Amino acid sequence: MTASDPISRIGRFFAWSAAVLVLGPLPVLLAVSTSPNWQRGPWVGGFTLRWLIEAWERIAPIVSFSVQLALIVLLIDFLIGLPASWVLARRNFRGRQLLLSLTILPVAVPGIAVGLGLILAYPTLKAGGWLLIVGHILYTLPFVIGSLTPTLADAKLREQETAAETLGANSLQRLLFVTLPQLRRTLTAAAVMVFTLSMGEFNVSFFLFTPNQKPLPVELYSGYITGRLEVAAAATVWFLLLVIPAAVLIERLGGSRLRGQA
Repeated sequence: MTASDPISRIGRFFAWSAAVLVLGPLPVLLAVSTSPNWQRGPWVGGFTLRWLIEAWERIAPIVSFSVQLALIVLLIDFLIGLPASWVLARRNFRGRQLLLSLTILPVAVPGIAVGLGLILAYPTLKAGGWLLIVGHILYTLPFVIGSLTPTLADAKLREQETAAETLGANSLQRLLFVTLPQLRRTLTAAAVMVFTLSMGEFNVSFFLFTPNQKPLPVELYSGYITGRLEVAAAATVWFLLLVIPAAVLIERLGGSRLRGQA
């Protein structure tokens, strides 16, 4: 298809329309968060950084907790996801396809249902924050397994491992010098994706958080419900500054392909 093809023109039109629809609220957020009083209009009375400073002071401890939570989830996801992906990619056994389907099931279940189910099943674990971690793992682990399994099953990778074995490389050497280098891009993309998903997860977090363990999306929601609009908008600006670079990096590393596999 050429650039002048009608289908291409229609596709570009809808692509740009989607981009405008998604990015359109960003200038409004910036205007609200830098206006002295949004009710009087944008920048009536001048330009202020007061709300951005106040919002950061409010959410800084919560950002720290959310980052720690995302890193813990990322570590556990890899501890579980790497061996699970290896087995699913390299072993044929009865029930393999069923198990592979079950690994992506949490993505298809609404986060509210996951959160409510965890509370009903393990109520005593909520106070310690373990349910929050489990909820985030259930939501993010499918993306790790879904991205690593096809890469580990790739025929070219297996041929390289076989060639290394014939040259005398042992299992550890093949893992360190053949397998992991080939997984580097996929691992990086999966890590950034898990981190971003955990930072932005609301539905599961809303049911499983405690007053002392509140993820950032829950705080943003509370700010819009109970706080001043300008401060809530400023907090959202800080949140976007945290997650947008990660989202861009995911796409640079092949995020659309990874999400399709998961």
